[in-house]
Amino acid sequence: MSDFLKKLKGMFIVETPTDEQASDNASTAKPEEKPTSTSPSSTPVAPAGKASEKFYDILLGAMEANNQEGFDYLEYKKSLATLAKMPMDEQTRYFSAYAAAQAMGVTPQKLTESANFYLKVLTSEDAKFQESVNAQRQKQIGNKEKAIADMDATIKAKAEQIAKLTQEIQVHQTDMEKMKAEISDAVIKIETTLSDFHATFNELTAQISQDVDNMGKYLK
Repeated sequence: MSDFLKKLKGMFIVETPTDEQASDNASTAKPEEKPTSTSPSSTPVAPAGKASEKFYDILLGAMEANNQEGFDYLEYKKSLATLAKMPMDEQTRYFSAYAAAQAMGVTPQKLTESANFYLKVLTSEDAKFQESVNAQRQKQIGNKEKAIADMDATIKAKAEQIAKLTQEIQVHQTDMEKMKAEISDAVIKIETTLSDFHATFNELTAQISQDVDNMGKYLK
């Protein structure tokens, strides 16, 4: 990992609670009521997405690869991150970071355009990731679903045949259930990966969008 990418991660990644804090929160949280229905869902449900350091590396790596020359939004964001450690309000922090940039001929418009440029870079990464996920869906799920449909037709046809085919039908049924289980596992894995990516994407783009709003509000 490059030094620049490490700096980017420090600027954008939001700190998460420690294990000890998470344990304390869990101990004081009100127990959730268990649902009364015990019937299994026919469609696997992926857990809610959460920001992932792995996807931060991917998204921030794309920003690094498209880093604009000179003082742009990323340098401004670095200044904001540094000033965040100081006792000052948000408006003062944004204006103080801009004061240093202004000496280099940077305008609020240029900073906003630069931030929007990186939002487009991230949106492009989102589209590419979605395309990759769709390909995996087709590879890991679509083909198995077709195989299940074919086997189901075979089972129905052989059910009408004489008794000697009964054992073969049972074999096909076992294979079909195995493939259903594989689909269930694949759906959860793929949807969890996509949810984690989008949670990371949303968290990152929300930060940048907030910066754009704040620059528009404060840098006038």
